[in-house]
Amino acid sequence: MNPATLHTLIDLAKSKSDAAQVRYAALLRALEQARSHLTTLRQYAREYDDRARCRPGDQRDPSAERNQTAFLQRLHEAVAAQVRELEAREKAAAGAASDLAHCLRRQKSLETLALRHIERERRTEARRDQKNTDEFAQRSGDRAAAVGLNQGAATAGSES
Repeated sequence: MNPATLHTLIDLAKSKSDAAQVRYAALLRALEQARSHLTTLRQYAREYDDRARCRPGDQRDPSAERNQTAFLQRLHEAVAAQVRELEAREKAAAGAASDLAHCLRRQKSLETLALRHIERERRTEARRDQKNTDEFAQRSGDRAAAVGLNQGAATAGSES
């Protein structure tokens, strides 16, 4: 694969990973807000349930009693709705976590591929350098042998 193309893919993978991290963080904040809101609603519901209980000897106006009951009903419905909202946000956060993990794996895979490509290029260059060194040594050895033969022939010719 072309190194420029590979680096482009890595940059795109990093962008997707960054976006997935931002989305996941936002969903975690929303999840925490939903939990906090649910805790608050449950606390209100407990407090109003406690207030709604009649103590022996307490007299209540029937319309106030109906209003109190209707309010408690709406409060319990709000708690149930918030539980559903919390479950939806938990599901969204889990999906975002999965998406983030996928993006990070893809980015890591592309980076590993790029490192392997660089290593392959390095090994190819090292082999090329070694071949050039070997050829230079061979030529130097051949020249030295040729010079040695020529000197030996010249020395033998001058002795005659």
